[in-house]
Amino acid sequence: MKNFHYNKHMFYSQFFTRNFLHTMKKLQFLPLVAGAALLASVTASAQDVIYVDNPKFVAPLVERWIDEYAKSNPHVQIKRAESGAKADLRFTATTSDTHESVGSEAVAYVARYALLPVTTEANPLIGTLSRSRLDKKKLRKLFFAERDLASGEDNNKLNIANPVTVYSGNNPASAAPVYASYFGYSTANLRGKKVSGDDIFLLSAIKKDAAGVTFNTLNYLYDTQTRQLKEGLAILPLDVKKEQREALYSNNIDQAIALLEEEKIDVIPAPYIGVVYSGEATAAAHDFARWVATDGQQYNHDYGFLNPDKKLLALRQQQAPKQILASEK
Repeated sequence: MKNFHYNKHMFYSQFFTRNFLHTMKKLQFLPLVAGAALLASVTASAQDVIYVDNPKFVAPLVERWIDEYAKSNPHVQIKRAESGAKADLRFTATTSDTHESVGSEAVAYVARYALLPVTTEANPLIGTLSRSRLDKKKLRKLFFAERDLASGEDNNKLNIANPVTVYSGNNPASAAPVYASYFGYSTANLRGKKVSGDDIFLLSAIKKDAAGVTFNTLNYLYDTQTRQLKEGLAILPLDVKKEQREALYSNNIDQAIALLEEEKIDVIPAPYIGVVYSGEATAAAHDFARWVATDGQQYNHDYGFLNPDKKLLALRQQQAPKQILASEK
């Protein structure tokens, strides 16, 4: 009996000793856990954040640039700037083809977007124009009105029997100002109906109107997955060389891109996407801009955009890094 009490005493003694030591080890470990959590929190809060802004039609390409850049720069977080808020970097659509500096801001051109005139396969205008293709003068007459100051009548109509309704965008991010400027007009001269919202809605408008014509970017006109012209659409017959016509009317976006990168065609505007940065932007923002202007170019074609022309590419490689580095000093 005495031996039993002794063993029982030893059992509880060992049990409480083991648990006491285990508890002490846990208590010693807690500061380490708390310290690690605090370090992770500080690291996350120290992460560089870049706010960017861009037109909606170029958003898929910008998203790809952001995703690819993040793979090798996990310490940088790139977010969309809220509407009306100041952005560290702005991607802009422009008609210019040179590097610009405005005040403390500079622009490096990183892509081009082509604008093609388009209608639907059901439009009888296709048959009419196939015999008399559209040159720059005819495109002006088709899309733009010139009012006689005395009579107020339109004296710039294209002389065709088929009725035509022009549809164009009606918001600041639309390609309408760029297209009008290329042909020497303002958006006030555009004929027909104005469509609110993103330019993608122009395609819905012409599909509902057999007489409808418009113009739009390659990435909206083509399916960037299948690389084919979207079903039911037809590029208006343009006055171009035979070999250019074969590539342009192949209905394949890659052939169109290759043609427009290789040759300048005066009936097709191919303006630039520029990234605007300032001396006030962070070093991380400048580094992302530099990356887009170099490594990011490989993704342009995937999303229906052209690369800058070779002469501008050489100019950009000489000037853009210097501009960015100069603004960091």
